[in-house]
Amino acid sequence: MHYFLKAIQGAPGKENIIDVYQAMDMTLPGILGYRSIWEGNKPIDVPDFRVKEVRDRFKNDNWSVDPKFAGPGQPDRSYSREKIDVPDSVYEEQAAKWRESIKDR
Repeated sequence: MHYFLKAIQGAPGKENIIDVYQAMDMTLPGILGYRSIWEGNKPIDVPDFRVKEVRDRFKNDNWSVDPKFAGPGQPDRSYSREKIDVPDSVYEEQAAKWRESIKDR
C-alpha cells in the first residue's frame, strides 16, 4: 500500500511500479498451473487480459483454488494451508544436483 500511495502522490520511482497486467502475468501461471494439474494436466494457455476480447471470454470463469468458493469439479482442498511432508532425500538429491551444476564454474 505504501508504494501505491507514493505512486499516486507523484513520488519519484513510479516507473518501477508494476501495473495490474504485469501482476496478472506473474500470478496467472501459478493459478492456471494448479488448475491444469487439477484437470488431469490439461494444457491451459495463459490469457493476455490486456485484450478486451480475451477478458470477455473469462468474465464468467469462477474457477477457484479456495475450497470455500469452489464450485462442482473444483478443488475441495487447498494445499497452501496443510502440512506436506517432503522426505529429506528430496532435498539431498536437489542439493547434489545443484552442487554438480556449479562444479565447473
